[in-house]
Amino acid sequence: MSIELELNRTIEMQNTNKEHITDIEALQQKYYELESKCSDEISRLKKNEAELRLRLMFFEGIANSTFDGFLVVDPNGQKILQTQRTIDLWKIPQEVVDDPSGHRQVAHIMHMNTDPQKFISEIQYHMEHIYEKRQYDLELIDGTILEIFSSPVFGADGTHYGRIYTFHDITKRKKYEKQLTQLNSDKDRFISILAHDLRSPFNSLLGLSNYLTKNVSKLSLKEIETIAASIYDTSDKTFSLLEDTLLWASVQSETITYTPVSTNIVAIINEVIEILEPIAQYKNILLKNELENELNANIDIYMFKAILRNLISNAIKFTNKNGEIKISATHINTNTVVKVADNGIGMKQELIDKLFSFEPVNSASGTANETGTGLGLILCKDFVDKHCGKIWVESTLGKGTTVSFSIPDPS
Repeated sequence: MSIELELNRTIEMQNTNKEHITDIEALQQKYYELESKCSDEISRLKKNEAELRLRLMFFEGIANSTFDGFLVVDPNGQKILQTQRTIDLWKIPQEVVDDPSGHRQVAHIMHMNTDPQKFISEIQYHMEHIYEKRQYDLELIDGTILEIFSSPVFGADGTHYGRIYTFHDITKRKKYEKQLTQLNSDKDRFISILAHDLRSPFNSLLGLSNYLTKNVSKLSLKEIETIAASIYDTSDKTFSLLEDTLLWASVQSETITYTPVSTNIVAIINEVIEILEPIAQYKNILLKNELENELNANIDIYMFKAILRNLISNAIKFTNKNGEIKISATHINTNTVVKVADNGIGMKQELIDKLFSFEPVNSASGTANETGTGLGLILCKDFVDKHCGKIWVESTLGKGTTVSFSIPDPS
């Protein structure tokens, strides 16, 4: 009996071992299948990751290739992503960019703003009104003006993920808008000048010519000569105004070309003095060129002559009889500075501030009741600007005026 029992036990154990082996083989098969699936899933995930990285690289490339800067922050205002254009616009140093906390960048941006309080107020507004889009301008301390647009980011389930800021440099646009506003204002003032200053001489011409036509047979030769001289004088002044008007219009439309050459300005000053001397002699005013030695400057000869003619003519107008006008020039640093100084009636600072613009001014008559529009001085400034120079005035009431302008040396 014992042998038979032992044999049965042996058979049972063999059967159990076979079942275990079968189970193990089945488990091994399942493991291989899972391993294969896992390997396939890992490959798929790696492929997806590579595709995502490639897409992210292209998205970042697109963002960095635009003229606008982009900044992405989380709901707490912490930086998630920003483009190189943003860094460039705000002039953020690399060590500030690398600061993980973002505190140094916030401090830098606040320092870059001309109005830090406005910047803080906008940030606070964004935090309190997460659903709103915002658009506003900020001016930086370097003169850059940024148009900022911010928009919240929400998921399909309504989760707030943060906000995207777009920074657009509108410095040039603002400059052009300002220039356009100024040009419109100048145009209105210019039309006003023409309407006022052309009406008066034409009324005079019409009146004198009408009187002469109706009474020529009754007038003496001397009376006719007096009226003819008045007609000529009025016509000459009106023609000068017309020339200044056409010249100013040419400057504004840029039909006058700027052609600088290295020239001895002493000879040009003497030439302009010779032209204006008869007018100065009428009031017994001495025109003196204080330059004796040769002095070269890089100038557009036509524009330079026009500047001198206007400045000296203006000095003659506001200098009393037996007065003196000195024209001088010197080389200072990298500029040639020309001065026209008179010992005339001078002017107040409030008038000086408006001389080179179309702002309304109470135009004063000259010491011999000469009239003018102020257009000549505006032309002077335009021509000096063409030379990339500056023009300025120093004056004392009752003692005289000095008008100076600079011509930079060629770089």
